[in-house]
Amino acid sequence: MKSSIEIWAVIVLMSFLMSGCSSIRARTVTPDKEWAVYPGIRLDAKETGEIFSGKRSEPNWVKGLIAAILIADLPFSTVFDTVAAPYDLYRIYTPKNADASESSRQPSTR
Repeated sequence: MKSSIEIWAVIVLMSFLMSGCSSIRARTVTPDKEWAVYPGIRLDAKETGEIFSGKRSEPNWVKGLIAAILIADLPFSTVFDTVAAPYDLYRIYTPKNADASESSRQPSTR
């Protein structure tokens, strides 16, 4: 019986590690124009809502496992997003092409 619990614990842990932190996943898939503060928590909430509203087509046991992983990831995403909030605000209020627009405003030296 003990080995069965250990096997399930390893499976759940590996699933959690393979799924990745929602904060990191959200930062890699979000376009610059849609950037927001606390994207990991938003992604966790969105995916959990999709599971509970029936919008996903996986088997029920997979939905349960994914929901458990997302709920377990929520505190970690909260801490990571809080630490990364200054960067998020910088990225929101400083577009990537700001350097190009500043150089085009400078007078030419002919």
